[in-house]
Amino acid sequence: MLNVYFDPGSHRSLNNKIFEEDAKYHGDDFYSVFRYLKKYCLENGINLNTIDFWTEDKRTEKDIYFCIDHKSFFRRLYWHFRKNQKYPVFGLNKFSKKILFQWEPPIIMPDVYARINKVIKEYDKVYFYNKADFTHRKKNLECQDILMPQSYNEPIQEYWDNTNRKFLVILGTNKSAWPFKKILAQIFSGSRFIYLGYKELFSERIRVIDFFSKKNEIDLYGSGWNRPPFFPYWGYKNSIKKAWRGPVDNRLKKLSEYNFSIVFENSIFPGWVTERIFDSFYSGNIPVYLGAPNIKDLIPDNCFIDMRNFKNFEELRKFLKSLSDSDIKNYRKNILNFFKSEKFRPFTKEYFAETFVKDVKSWK
Repeated sequence: MLNVYFDPGSHRSLNNKIFEEDAKYHGDDFYSVFRYLKKYCLENGINLNTIDFWTEDKRTEKDIYFCIDHKSFFRRLYWHFRKNQKYPVFGLNKFSKKILFQWEPPIIMPDVYARINKVIKEYDKVYFYNKADFTHRKKNLECQDILMPQSYNEPIQEYWDNTNRKFLVILGTNKSAWPFKKILAQIFSGSRFIYLGYKELFSERIRVIDFFSKKNEIDLYGSGWNRPPFFPYWGYKNSIKKAWRGPVDNRLKKLSEYNFSIVFENSIFPGWVTERIFDSFYSGNIPVYLGAPNIKDLIPDNCFIDMRNFKNFEELRKFLKSLSDSDIKNYRKNILNFFKSEKFRPFTKEYFAETFVKDVKSWK
């Protein structure tokens, strides 16, 4: 049986925890994507385990390395000594083939994208969860776009059926140290400020909270909002305090308590469509979306409300207030049709697993 070693996006997922049945994230069970992947791999003669199961003495000439987000040698070293003693320190040359799924965009991992041409040369196949036109695409290297796989293939009925709904909600974390971490990452990597070409949207989340909070029309859930947002947004702390309702244990359940939700990605980046908009879909909630500029190519625009259609938040507010129960039902009908369509298939965990296994087996 072929051995594939999975380097997950977080050290917390090691020891095969990412494949466990009870590994759930805020109710959307995102680990189900990787549980399905492990099962599908096993059915196809592939033994998939997290990277901490790899050791030098068990190494074979056919071992394959599979990584979510590129990890520099120094990051692996840090995980080994500070985060998890089981995390191995190794060179990629220990593996016969290497696959990278670069999950995070430049705004989160600017150090990786600043040297992206060098990074991808370390792998035999690279997938990007975006459609940005990087320099490497001109070099005919083995790169491919892929959409982020989602937990479920249909709405969650118990949440979808909830009829007792309030007006507007936004879920998110106050990442008050965000800009400083990114600047430090770039300084230490010697990179240019590459992510500035991709507009961050954390500030837009702050502004929309401020606008609707002053009208008592938005509820904010998430961790860290007991601290003020990062500079220069300290002045919004009173609006945030007014809207904040505390942390959230189950994202889908909370979304099902509202008709609409503010769904702004962390940045405007082609193809960067995360679980945020799908969490709203699963819950029968209508998302107000801002993020991937090509979103209408990926998801029908009758399933969501495009923030780009409005000059300001006041226009958005008037539109949301004008929607009737019948209008809301039509949005929900369109969401159901989307789940049943071929357009949704590239977002499924089945498509993700089939793509991965096809690559691995082509190297046998």
